[in-house]
Amino acid sequence: MDFDNSPDSWMSVVGKAVLIPSEGALVAVDRATGRELWRKEPRRKEKDYSYAVSGDAVVFLEGNGVPGGPELVEVIEPADGRTLWQASADDVVVFDKAIYTVECARGRDDCSSMRHDIRSGTPTWATPAGGAVDEDTVGVRHRRAAAEPALVAIAVADPASTAKRPWALVEASTGTVLPGRAEHHAWYNLAAGDLLVATDHHASSGSGICLVSITATDARSDAERYRGAVYSGRRKNGECQNTLAPAFDDQFIGAGTRIAAVTDSGAPQLFDLATGTTVWTGSGTGSPLDGDERSLLFSEFADQGALSLFDIATGSTKWTVPDPGFGPTATRQRPTIVAGDRVVVGGFLESAGGYVTIVFDRDSGRELQRYRGYLCGAGTDWVAVDAHRDGQHALEFHR
Repeated sequence: MDFDNSPDSWMSVVGKAVLIPSEGALVAVDRATGRELWRKEPRRKEKDYSYAVSGDAVVFLEGNGVPGGPELVEVIEPADGRTLWQASADDVVVFDKAIYTVECARGRDDCSSMRHDIRSGTPTWATPAGGAVDEDTVGVRHRRAAAEPALVAIAVADPASTAKRPWALVEASTGTVLPGRAEHHAWYNLAAGDLLVATDHHASSGSGICLVSITATDARSDAERYRGAVYSGRRKNGECQNTLAPAFDDQFIGAGTRIAAVTDSGAPQLFDLATGTTVWTGSGTGSPLDGDERSLLFSEFADQGALSLFDIATGSTKWTVPDPGFGPTATRQRPTIVAGDRVVVGGFLESAGGYVTIVFDRDSGRELQRYRGYLCGAGTDWVAVDAHRDGQHALEFHR
């Protein structure tokens, strides 16, 4: 099969099933043997689907071939490929315990939002006040759906608001839309406690300053709580990275309300969205690559450079390793996964004449293993690479 190696389509493991996104279908194989368990093909011939692991279910999302057109969402039992439920909607957002669908009657200004239980599809509430639902979260999860927050960002049709296409927060438990409003900047919109946080990554467009402006509004009173700023990393050629999570545009790297970012001088930092303050500043220069609730991985530049792992609690540098030498071009960017006791990095290595995947020990930074092939996914106890042997794709699953 032809594997899809883009970071937003990496492989996942759920139970005994390994999920492999190929060009023609999402294929599930047995983790122990590699035997095919089931496959799900999109209705259209060309690949027009994505997937996420939500709790203990697989969510298969398929477009209709029309940009901006409705999507089909299908929730699948991973053990046998059985369809649990399906629906069609204009927009779909997947969390670990719920799916949000948006249906629009007459354009994007006349939409309603609905929350569904992940296993049964049962609607728990619907609100006519909502438009698009935002899936922005803190914490990279590598094709696993984020934990459903208590408050979810939602675009609202609000003639009384002075903000352009305003955003608000809706209570996940009740569907109640809170009164706080934030202006839409086409970047991140999410809750940090009871704050509605919105970011603008083009606040200093053209100035050469990699500024990311942040506004935080009390979702229940509509009072502005703070205006702050962090910075994005730079590529080696000096261009701003803009996003704070290069491979996952709808997620911040970090944990809780704290995100990995950069200071105005280019140093790594941990910033708390709930307070609008810097928790710590790390040594050297860097750009966020990946991380979890234990550690944050930065590289010297957004596309190249030495790799450094920071303790998320203290900001101390756990280790630094030299630049692996991967090529910086768009088609050769480094996929990176911090999982379990490992840090896994991949990319195109000119000296090796192809793609290479390197596994480091999380505690020491010592190189444990090097595989020839493109990194397709990794978890706490596994790594998969597309080895591409003799001109053919050959998926290798290592435990």
